[in-house]
Amino acid sequence: MTLAPHPASTRRAPEVFVCAAAGFTTLLDSSVLNIGMPAMRSALDASGPQVQWILAAYSLAFGLALVPAGRLGDVYGRRRLLLAGIALFAVMGVCGATATGAWTVVFARFGQGLGAGLISAQVLGIISERFTGADRARALAAYSTAGGLAGLCGPLVGGAALALAPDGAGWRLLLLLNVPFAVLTLILAARHLPPDHRRNLTRPGVDTGGLVLLAAVTALLMLPVVADLSPLLVGAAVSGAVLFFAAFLWWEKGFAARAGNPVLLPALTRSPGYVLGTLVAMFWFGAILSLHTVVSLYLIEGLGYPALQAAVVLSAGSLAMAVASSLAWRVVGRFGRRAVAVAVLVELAVIGGYVAAAHGGAPVAVFVALAVVSGLTGGMVDAPNRVLTLESSPAGGHGVAAGFLQLSQRLSATVSLAAVSGLYLSALTADADDFAGAATAGLAVCAAMIAVSLTLAVVDGRRRRTGGIDSSGGGTR
Repeated sequence: MTLAPHPASTRRAPEVFVCAAAGFTTLLDSSVLNIGMPAMRSALDASGPQVQWILAAYSLAFGLALVPAGRLGDVYGRRRLLLAGIALFAVMGVCGATATGAWTVVFARFGQGLGAGLISAQVLGIISERFTGADRARALAAYSTAGGLAGLCGPLVGGAALALAPDGAGWRLLLLLNVPFAVLTLILAARHLPPDHRRNLTRPGVDTGGLVLLAAVTALLMLPVVADLSPLLVGAAVSGAVLFFAAFLWWEKGFAARAGNPVLLPALTRSPGYVLGTLVAMFWFGAILSLHTVVSLYLIEGLGYPALQAAVVLSAGSLAMAVASSLAWRVVGRFGRRAVAVAVLVELAVIGGYVAAAHGGAPVAVFVALAVVSGLTGGMVDAPNRVLTLESSPAGGHGVAAGFLQLSQRLSATVSLAAVSGLYLSALTADADDFAGAATAGLAVCAAMIAVSLTLAVVDGRRRRTGGIDSSGGGTR
């Protein structure tokens, strides 16, 4: 796989910076809220269900927005939707920070999730559409580097804000933390992103019915794992998701037959590179987020570290990921899918290291070292896999391809976090002092998901080496 630089790469550097800034803004939000939840709950006298919805609303709205936002960006243009998403994100941040009741925070977090979904789909769509070869790889590496920096800065800045702010004001500062970045990104995007083509405003074929049906499927799949539903309601939600998905497939087939432009582009489902890459990302992303959650719980509950100290330990991994992401485009340009497969294999060894460290009473330096290695592998998987996956998306469908890719990750994270944390807590219920055993139970699920991701990466690597051709018309992938 050869990645050749584009002569216009220097001229488009401000666009890359805007995309990275937008990614940093939304990912910074995701990394700070959890540590402020106890203070927020106390200040607002929030009930258990209200706290649950404050935490769930953002993810639910984010997942709902991704694919519709990507498709609308394909049709109507990305700049205006990105600007709208950033503005909505900033306004909802202010609404949440000034809230006097828990349900107002829920509403604000839902609005921020919609804004983040709009932003994220457009950012990846812009990179896939405007850049090719080495330029695309560098742009995606910059986006992943921004995510690593957000993961590094968020917990540290958030912990400091909680420690220094007056009583009851710390959580408000956390919700306001990303607003200045959003305003700055909005200004930069308005200045540096090229205008959308006017012809897109009248472009026909928006699949409204498909978007609505897919949104219903997404909501019904995510609700059981972000809300405390009874078994009967969980069954009803899952059954409803299956029925709506069947209706979605039926609608898409008919819409395409009527010469429309369906949400589920046939070229995407016929592209082995896109399908396999999306599955690699789905299992990897859910496993990594769950892994971080289990390790955090073990450091705080099992070893008795303060929350800020645990954040410092794991921030070493975020810094390593930022560094690795900035260099990953060179690796993927030389080694392609093999680099991703090797990095996933190393992450399996990291999980084994965490299990051994938990049972062996290892010093904190061991956990820091494992976090660094995990961060390095993350940098070598995240951006390279995006490059390899999105290169197989068809022309005119980059936004919806990015939307489906991220939606798969969001669903995987939501389900795996619920399952892994549930196993961890169940193990402690059986033996309240066996924190190492509880961590092992959760890490076993993470290892299984990483193993599936590795298998899929190897399959895709073999397909590429034998000259596999994607049906999207993209050639050998």
